[in-house]
Amino acid sequence: MKKKVLIIENDQDIRHVVEFILHDHGFETMSIAEPDNLSEIIPFAPNVILLDEFINSKPGHRLCRKIKQVSGLAKIPVIILSTSNDIELIAKECDANDYIRKPFDIEDMVGKVLNLIDHQPLAY
Repeated sequence: MKKKVLIIENDQDIRHVVEFILHDHGFETMSIAEPDNLSEIIPFAPNVILLDEFINSKPGHRLCRKIKQVSGLAKIPVIILSTSNDIELIAKECDANDYIRKPFDIEDMVGKVLNLIDHQPLAY
């Protein structure tokens, strides 16, 4: 079964590039600019969520906090993507599991996604 990655990215070009890269590495993806409702992403059951820090001029870390409070999503690892200089602090404050600085290295991004998937507890 393919591992699933949800990409929440404001920039359509970046969203398509990340989706292409992850498909090329064998992942199933779903990509959206911004969820209207978090319940709409629960059925996809992602193994990891890649979340842009700037979503239509709203901070992505607020969405990260909301994700961590939804029972169907709370245990899914979140990786914050950002150009922000203080991305490490932002990720820590919203309980993200990791962060990736833009522009990103492809192998670094894929490695972080794989690392979080490999270290997920099994669901029983």
